[in-house]
Amino acid sequence: MNFIRILLFLTSLFFSVNLLANDNDYKSHGTIDKWYVFSKKSKELCYMLAEPDKSIGKYKLRGRVRVLVAHRPDAEIKNSVMLEFGYSFPENAKALIEIDQKKSFKLDTHEQTAWITSKSSKRDDQVIKEMIKGTTLKAVGKSKKGTVTTDFYALKGFSKAFKKIKDICG
Repeated sequence: MNFIRILLFLTSLFFSVNLLANDNDYKSHGTIDKWYVFSKKSKELCYMLAEPDKSIGKYKLRGRVRVLVAHRPDAEIKNSVMLEFGYSFPENAKALIEIDQKKSFKLDTHEQTAWITSKSSKRDDQVIKEMIKGTTLKAVGKSKKGTVTTDFYALKGFSKAFKKIKDICG
């Protein structure tokens, strides 16, 4: 049940993230290095996102590609780490993130998104801890068509942006 609630939240968040930043119910808290910080004015949702500095792969066109961290206190969702790859994954596919070539985490996928699946937030907390310490996040995925992509995200400013969403939404 909790997994379904999280999946629905993640899916709706990714489909609406562009609208959220421009909606009057949402507030931009600026940019910290490569990280954009937003919150719902009611503070029921805070999120931060970044786009890759570099992308590798033999593709002609991709949709939105970004990493996002969200807090939704009312739904008891904190430190939720998600990635949007810009293409559809095959069913039951896994994606991979690696931080500073030291720590790696497998991610479950659905449509164009990937996230850490767990019954608790401990795995997300581990990823956040590594992102705070790290300098680069590498994300690797394989599309339905078989195209492998690798995206590199700068983690500079992550720690400050993360602190900001925690301060805003708790």
